[in-house]
Amino acid sequence: MSMCSGSPQAVIRVSIMLALTLLPAAVLAQVDPLQPPPPREIRAPDVSLPPVPVPQSRPRDGMAFPQDFDIRSLRDGLAMQGQDRAQSGQVNRPEFTWVRGRYENYPGGRGGRRGGWWDTDFPDAEQNFMRGVQRYTFIDTDTTSPRWMDLTDPELFEHTFLYMTMKRVPIGGMRTGPDFNPQEVEVLREFIHRGGFVMLDDFWGEAHFQDFLIEITKIFPDRQLVKLDMNHEIFRMFYDIDEVPQVPGRAVTWDYGNVTLNDPRYPPSVHAILDDMGRVMLVANFNSDMGDGWEHTFLEMYPTEMTNQAYRLGINYLIYAYTH
Repeated sequence: MSMCSGSPQAVIRVSIMLALTLLPAAVLAQVDPLQPPPPREIRAPDVSLPPVPVPQSRPRDGMAFPQDFDIRSLRDGLAMQGQDRAQSGQVNRPEFTWVRGRYENYPGGRGGRRGGWWDTDFPDAEQNFMRGVQRYTFIDTDTTSPRWMDLTDPELFEHTFLYMTMKRVPIGGMRTGPDFNPQEVEVLREFIHRGGFVMLDDFWGEAHFQDFLIEITKIFPDRQLVKLDMNHEIFRMFYDIDEVPQVPGRAVTWDYGNVTLNDPRYPPSVHAILDDMGRVMLVANFNSDMGDGWEHTFLEMYPTEMTNQAYRLGINYLIYAYTH
């Protein structure tokens, strides 16, 4: 995995550090960091009184969205951004391109089609999320052409962040989702050991969790899966996240009808595989569907609150991946 100073990964790290340095004050003041600051009134000091020290603001571990934050505001001005770039003749390569992994699937999963459910929510989820990343960080993302690639594609090692859905259908059924073959297992392990970060998403219920454990054990038979508590730094990297969201998933807690929020049948949690230094190498969202939260950003019946939560946590993952 290339780490040279001129690589996209290096540029992204510079952008992230700028974001972490410049954005907190704007966000804590509850203003849009991309808008010019309002004019400030300047008054002459009262020379008859000694200067009053201004208390320093309390340091924060992370950031929070302004109160009026609504991710659906991305629709205005960003939906046609990629088209405008193409029409203007700009051919500069974006700093970050989203990559989704295509894997071997259990026979019978989605009619036996190669890869099975790997493309659930693709490409709408990626396109919307990349617009959010570009809007709320300084990272220049490819908002129009997210990529998928086979896990055995050598080009995977040119990237740092890999997303995969662990979708299984139906809920409660086993061995209908990913079934990593030996070549995919070897590549995933090598990708992670070189510094790559893997995000797994969208699996629900005890049967699917057992399926998930089978696949994780193939990759890391000697490493323990840990459940991250809310004190972990990944929940403070860019936005302050106080609880793991149960982002509604279609055919689980909603189906283009009423949405059940915080369904007690599916308590959400985040699980991870750590390296010897404690770095999160792989993260998995259990009983939550971040992809649906991104995909349905502009769907009126989908709860904006949960869309916002999906963007917050996703951005935290991305910032963590490029700073650890």
